[in-house]
Amino acid sequence: MATKEEKLKAKFVELDTDGDGTLDFDELKDLLLKGNPNFKTNEIQKLYKKCDTNHDGRVSFDEFLAYIYGDMQKKGDLTDDTETDWEQCKLPFEAFCAHGHKDMEGKEFAKFCKDAHLIGKGMAKTDVDLIFAKVVPKGKRRMDFPGFQQACRHIALKRKVKNCEIQEIVMNSHGPEIHGTKQDAVRFYDDKSTFTGAACHNNAFDGVDPNAVLGRHEKQQADADKALHGGAEGPWEDIEKVFNLFAGPGGELDGKELCKMCEDCNLINKKYTKQAVDITFASVARKAKKIGFEQFKDIVRNIASKMVAHKEDTPDVAAIQQKIAASSGPVINATKAEYSKFHDDKSTFTGAHADVHGREGGHGADKHAELQAKHAAATAADENERPWDQVVETFQKFAGDDGLDGKEFLKFCKDAGLVGSKGFGMPQVDLVFASVVPKGKRKLDAEMFKQACREIAGKMSCPTHEVQGIVASCEGPVIVGTKGASKFHDDKSLYTGSHTDK
Repeated sequence: MATKEEKLKAKFVELDTDGDGTLDFDELKDLLLKGNPNFKTNEIQKLYKKCDTNHDGRVSFDEFLAYIYGDMQKKGDLTDDTETDWEQCKLPFEAFCAHGHKDMEGKEFAKFCKDAHLIGKGMAKTDVDLIFAKVVPKGKRRMDFPGFQQACRHIALKRKVKNCEIQEIVMNSHGPEIHGTKQDAVRFYDDKSTFTGAACHNNAFDGVDPNAVLGRHEKQQADADKALHGGAEGPWEDIEKVFNLFAGPGGELDGKELCKMCEDCNLINKKYTKQAVDITFASVARKAKKIGFEQFKDIVRNIASKMVAHKEDTPDVAAIQQKIAASSGPVINATKAEYSKFHDDKSTFTGAHADVHGREGGHGADKHAELQAKHAAATAADENERPWDQVVETFQKFAGDDGLDGKEFLKFCKDAGLVGSKGFGMPQVDLVFASVVPKGKRKLDAEMFKQACREIAGKMSCPTHEVQGIVASCEGPVIVGTKGASKFHDDKSLYTGSHTDK
């Protein structure tokens, strides 16, 4: 039987009237006009250009074949000459369908693609749902056998193989793969010696070795014992000494003390958290409120088992022992007291305290006086200062006769351009004012103002004469008023009474 390609070849030879192995425009035009006399020349020209992919003015058989097959694929025809009888694929198809159904839904089609190992080599998991949506008619949710055939053709297109190869994979499929949960060993099922009644004489249980496996309880106990005693251990004498430092005279630890010990011995980390300490304590103490050293050994082994990377690894108990042995006991963390003048300044002490802790006694110095001395040295007048006459004039423009209060000093700093310069901000203004004004006073005089300028220079980390220059160049307070027009004030025609004569 002639294949589809051979039939197309014969048709092509029939169209090739001059026998040169190609079709020119006139040969294609004569053929199309025979089939449809209403064909227009420009339409034939467009069709000819589509076929002539290399633009040499002639259409070869390969170009003709590519155009025909490309047009068929656009119309959804993915069949090829390699396909065999699809009936052999029907039984595997129905094996993946739900019981009693002759069609499959999306999840069953996905199961088929996975179990038949069709995913890969150009076929992605996301393509499964896309292919299912292509072949299932709109409004339907299940795929029948003809739709399944078309889906297989789409899979062949994705994997760039012939349709017969996908058919062969389907035919060799043995149906869905069932993955069940493997049952654990159970003593009362596997050990025939525990059977009673008719079960003792049931031939269905012949061949079961009563010693083949351990019971579940025995298996759990064996695993727990291996986890606790499977690792290499060092001597426990040094560990017991550290344990007694944390346990105290009673020789026992409660849960809180155990957590403190684990934290001070650097045993707490991502793998072994504080919550894990509580769980370990509860499992070892078994409702008791405190544990002794023998129980603490089991806790150390348990910590080692938690630190391993994989369950099959052997716990390194010796490494945990080394960490505990390196500890010198509980770490005491006390709150550090803040500076208090009446505690640290020995010159304020009276009575017996003055004799014991005073300056003459040699137990402490006057810290408050030291701080004042350091501040005075940092803000004292230096030889680089300029004359203060112009600075005092600027001060008087802002202060008047009664000095500067805190609000007026802030306005001076803003108008003189000191605020925001070299890191000197508004919070520092209040600090400078408070440092130069004596306790009980509320305003700056000229001498205090000079000291304030030195303080500002210190805050700005610059020489005092730079601040003097900025202050001297200030012309005085900047008055900012609200400017606006008022109809009843500016329009003289609205005046009444005695105002009309002014």
